[in-house]
Order: sequence, then structure tokens, then C-alpha cells
Amino acid sequence: MQSVRGIRMPTEFMYRRSTVAGIWLLLIAGSVYLYVFEPGRSGFFPPCMFRMLTGLTCPGCGTTRALHQIVHGHFAVAFMLNPLLLIALPFLAYAFLRYSAIVMQGSVPQKNSLHPRYIYAIFFIVMGFWIFRNTPVYPFIS
Repeated sequence: MQSVRGIRMPTEFMYRRSTVAGIWLLLIAGSVYLYVFEPGRSGFFPPCMFRMLTGLTCPGCGTTRALHQIVHGHFAVAFMLNPLLLIALPFLAYAFLRYSAIVMQGSVPQKNSLHPRYIYAIFFIVMGFWIFRNTPVYPFIS
């Protein structure tokens, strides 16, 4: 809905709150599903299309299996499957918790508060990880 004199209508706040609540429910349901079913052995887990087409691993390869290990409390094994996920997870959790708190308090979150140099740094870290994990010296399983 439109705003009246800069004040947003309550339905927009309810929409944001219900979206955040829905995402939390999906995260909980996904965690339960990952706890019950082991990727590659049971349950429905789609394969990596990039790996199927090229034979190379992408930055996300091993993420589902790593998340399965995390919900079981096996952080070392999760790190072996996808180190970038285990490093990024605290930052992602903080960002989503902060966003959730802002929305639930009725405030409007900023559109983008991350400086462009950090966005470029994240891009180059992910690309560097992608290249490194496809070299013969990469030490971890994927």
C-alpha cells in the first residue's frame, strides 16, 4: 500500500513480518528435513547441475551435506565438505537475525548498507575459492 505523509500503512508491516516468520518456518522445516534425511542416501536432494555438466565443483558443492553435518553437530566434517559455508554461516546468520529484529520491531530495513568494496571482496573470495577447489592441491573433499 501507499504511504500517507511518510507513514506506511500497517498492512505493509504485516507483510514484512509474515515474510520473515515464513522464512524462519522454512529454515526450521529445512533443518528438520536435513536432520532426518542424509543427502545422497535418502530424501530428495537435487544434484549440482554445474558439476553434472562440467565435472568441476562449484562454490556451493557440498553445502547440503555440510548443513546435514552441522545439524548433527559435526562441524569439522562440515568444514571438510565446504569450508566457505562454515566461514560464511555466522555472517549470514547475523545478517538475517538483524534483519528479522528490525522487521519485527516495525522498522523499515535499509536497502543496502554494505559498502561496495565489501561486495567486491566477497565476490573475489567466492571466485578464488571456486578456482582453488578445482585445483589438484585442494585439500578437502567436496
